[in-house]
Amino acid sequence: MDLLSVLLCPRTNVSALYYKTKLCIHNFTIYDLITKDCVCCAWNEADGGLTTNEFATCVVDYQSQDLTPTEYILYSDGCGYQNLNVTMSSALSYFAIENVKTVTQKILEKGHTMMEVDSAHATIERHLKNRPIHCPSDYKRIIEESRRIPRPYVVKYLEYSFFKDFSKVNTLKTIRPGREKGERVVTNLRAIQYSSDDQIQYKLEYNDDWSDLPL
Repeated sequence: MDLLSVLLCPRTNVSALYYKTKLCIHNFTIYDLITKDCVCCAWNEADGGLTTNEFATCVVDYQSQDLTPTEYILYSDGCGYQNLNVTMSSALSYFAIENVKTVTQKILEKGHTMMEVDSAHATIERHLKNRPIHCPSDYKRIIEESRRIPRPYVVKYLEYSFFKDFSKVNTLKTIRPGREKGERVVTNLRAIQYSSDDQIQYKLEYNDDWSDLPL
């Protein structure tokens, strides 16, 4: 899962529009490594910003669409405001407890964050090239047309009422693995696991054993 670069609307070659204020469109993409399905959660700046609540809502909603798996594994980069913070952890822990599931969050090493979702972003950007955009719905149509095989991308255009405030279920003060000066910090985390019994564990290296997160 990852966030696409900001999209602007309108976007045309008309010079008169160059200096006009444009509407920002955000696209948070989730790619399923097993089915190859790709869901694009899009919204404009009037309906939502770029806070953790927007991203956490998209992730929890995506997982809630199929409650068959007993474990969900999420791959992402270590972007703090997006993936690696107290609000996202609280949302994933809440989902695990409410649905009796296990959620494992794997954080890729800095400099090695190329993911399958990036190929989806590249495909979308290629199809948007030189295409005029007059309204946000144009983005939805073009993104859906960007891929045909194995299936078109699914675009969910979200409104303000869709997003949840997960700070209300925030039971964590920090996800930092160390508490003292000089000890490991949040950016050192490589994996976090949330269990249905309200247990949260972490790894500092992928091949480490799980350790309990100090709460």
